[in-house]
Formats: sequence, C-alpha cells, structure tokens
Amino acid sequence: GSGIIFSSDGLVLTNAHVVENVNLVRVTLTDGRRYVAEVKGVDEMVDLAVLQLLPSVMDPAAASDAPSSPENGAPSQPSMEQCKGYSEWDENPLPVAPLGDSDSIQVGEWALAVGNPVGLDNTVTMGIVSSVKRSSAEVGIPNKKVEFIQTDAAINPGNSGGPLVNEHGDIIGINTCIRANAEGIGFAIPINKAKSIMYQLAAGENIKHGYIGIVMTTVTPDFARQNNDNPNSAAGIIPEVNGAMIIKVVSNTPASSCGLRRFDVVLEIGGNRVHNAAEAQEVVDASVVGEDLEIKVLRGDREMKLVVQPGDLSEKLRAAKEAKQREQQQQHTQRLPPGFSPPMGPDGEGGGGKVYIFPFPGP
Repeated sequence: GSGIIFSSDGLVLTNAHVVENVNLVRVTLTDGRRYVAEVKGVDEMVDLAVLQLLPSVMDPAAASDAPSSPENGAPSQPSMEQCKGYSEWDENPLPVAPLGDSDSIQVGEWALAVGNPVGLDNTVTMGIVSSVKRSSAEVGIPNKKVEFIQTDAAINPGNSGGPLVNEHGDIIGINTCIRANAEGIGFAIPINKAKSIMYQLAAGENIKHGYIGIVMTTVTPDFARQNNDNPNSAAGIIPEVNGAMIIKVVSNTPASSCGLRRFDVVLEIGGNRVHNAAEAQEVVDASVVGEDLEIKVLRGDREMKLVVQPGDLSEKLRAAKEAKQREQQQQHTQRLPPGFSPPMGPDGEGGGGKVYIFPFPGP
C-alpha cells in the first residue's frame, strides 16, 4: 500500500483496506527512512485510515531482519520493545504533502497517480480526471459512503492509499480502486472528503454515517407510464413524477419504524427536492445520526410526510463484524490441539504489514 504524510507530527493518510485488521505497520519513506506507525483510526465506510508515525526511526537491523509472513511476504508485527528509543521530529523533519481542493477540479484536467504498484517504489503514472462524483454504486462498491473521482491514470495493486495529484503538485484524491473488468478506469477518494474526517480519525474517533434502511431506484414519468400500462405490474400504479421509489424496506431499521413502505415514491428529504435515487442517497448520507429527518412521499395518489431518525450504519456494521470475528475465533480455538493458543500480537490483535509513504515537499 501507499500513503501521504499530512502533518509535521507524523500523521499519515491511507486506505482502510491497506491496514485492515492490524494495529501496527512498518512505513518506508521515499528517502529510505523507516518507521513504525500505529493505526489511530479507521473508517471502512469511506475506506480511509490515519496512522501515527512513532517519533523515531526504528532499529534498522530489527526492520531488515524482521521475519516475513508466508501469506503476503509482509513483515510480521514489530514488538513494542522495537519501538523504544525515539528521537524528536525536529531532528529529522518530515515533508508534508500539500492538500488541494477536490471541489474545484474539472473533467479533463491532468492527474498523476503516485504509489507503490506491485512493489515498484515511487512509481508515477499520468492521465486526466475522467469524471467526478461517481457514486459508490456506479463504481461497484455500493457499501461505501463516498463519491469518487474517476481517472485514467494507471492505478494498480499497491497504489491504494497513495495520492492523486494535479499539475500543480497538490493532492486532489486518495487512489483507492479500479474496475477489474475494464482498462483505464480507476477511482480516488476526493481529498476534501478525507480532510473532513482525517483529524477525527487521528483522535481515534468513530465516524458516524447516517442510514435509514431502504433500497431505492429512480422513477421518471416515462418509467411510471410503462409500468402503469402493464396490468400485471407488482408495483401497481406509480405516480408519473421524478423521484426515488422505495423497492425494499429493511426490517428493524429506522425506515421500518417510521412507516415507510415499499413502492412509496420519495419526493423530498429534509426539505430538499430529490429527482432520483442518487440525490436521495446523497441527502441521507449527509444527515445527522439521531436527529429528525422529514421525508415527503407519494403513496399512490396520496402525499404523506413521515419523520425518521437516521441510525449509525458504522456502529451497526462494526457490531456485526465483531460478532463474526468472535464466532470465527471460537471456531478456530475449538480446532486447536489441547494446550495451544491462537496467535496474538502484543495487544491481543493481529500482526502488521508494510506501507510505503510518499511525502511531497511543500510549495
């Protein structure tokens, strides 16, 4: 994986999937310096993580002689003893990456992707900004709460977490993923999205993401007329309007509690007129967890206003993941011979991998 240093005290931004299930990693800078970094915060819904470089160069012998994992060739997790004896940052100042403004980019602008693809350090590829505000559903990862920048600059395994840079050297995005069934189509998280949460992640805070628990599709007058001409339509008569039609209400969610029903056509959310499912999703994503959110719907020919309180999707998914991990751990423990214990790190967590960090000098 790759990453960027965004503060002089050693805070590093990368993708969440780069540091999945680890609490310590080894980091290599472009000038050859190597550090141990602690994972301070992770937001899987946006696929971002913040690391803290420990203010010391780790013992080079310990770093170079560290055993590798047979699964991925990454060094095993360093012990806390290896992280002692730090020097101050002012003795070895860190270059800090200049962060740009992703809201101001336009399609057709030059873009450079920097990273560590397939182990090739300091690789730079060039392309353009192909599109902006690509929804996670369009990208093929509908569980993410982010609108992506699309680029044709080559992004390969190992580029994840690295910077997408404009022609002025400012970082406009965090390279994240590609479409496996296509060439020249890569995606980056807008840097403004990262800036909005990175200091919360650095403080170890959990980022809340609102959800109400519905699946929607876009409805238009033409779509409605085609449906209404079909006497066997399961949806019955659909209002001939632009909006977002609910095709499923998930049980035990805020939506099921507030009275939303399948085939309701959403017209407004929080006072914002929505013309399609993407706009409706954008408003819900920006909602505040636990606060009242008014939704105007058409149910048949009747207009209704319902009030829902968005829940925290991150907490829900986190609880489900922890429950699955406990179940897997129990199954693993049951298969071990008597007297054996499952492998653990010093804090009872998994081992670490390697992240290559690419700092950019300031202007």
